Amino acid sequence: MTNSIVLYGGQFNPIHIAHMVVASEVNHKIQPDKFIFLPSFMSPLKVQDEYLDAKYRVEMIKRAIDELGFGEICLDEIERKGQSYTYDTIINFLDKYPSAKLFFVIGTDQYNQLDKWYRIEELKSKITFVIVNRAQSTQTVESGMLAVNIPRIDISSTLIRSNVKNNVNIKGYVPSSVERYIREEGLYEN
Repeated sequence: MTNSIVLYGGQFNPIHIAHMVVASEVNHKIQPDKFIFLPSFMSPLKVQDEYLDAKYRVEMIKRAIDELGFGEICLDEIERKGQSYTYDTIINFLDKYPSAKLFFVIGTDQYNQLDKWYRIEELKSKITFVIVNRAQSTQTVESGMLAVNIPRIDISSTLIRSNVKNNVNIKGYVPSSVERYIREEGLYEN
């Protein structure tokens, strides 16, 4: 029986070491029955420049999961296409796992704009948000949410895409299997 599920959503364009540290720290703290990476088709609150087809992002997540040694991928948001609303995703998970406690991982950047999220008050009543600090050393969160502090790692998907485009090293920013895949497929080069 699945009692607890951590959902870690994002574009993962590409997934990188900071994502993996977040996953590892949250997994260690919560110790869920399932840890699920939830790549979005399109985030309503992000600018969609440098969009990369989901098949490439999913393949990179699979490689990161192999290195982490835990986790699985849910393609609900990708298969639904269009804007990815967390509320719709959570309703689907609650249909599949009605008795499970759901945890949803977000960074400080998303926490600071939760008021813009679709049906946020209903969402707060259905899940426990797990907030990880981004660009700051600690994170204070509202009641009913969990804060998980991770070491500050100044790596972003934007930086990695820029480095690849400009033929700058990305070793150490992404798992070696992801770096090989990016190079083999010629991703982000132009």
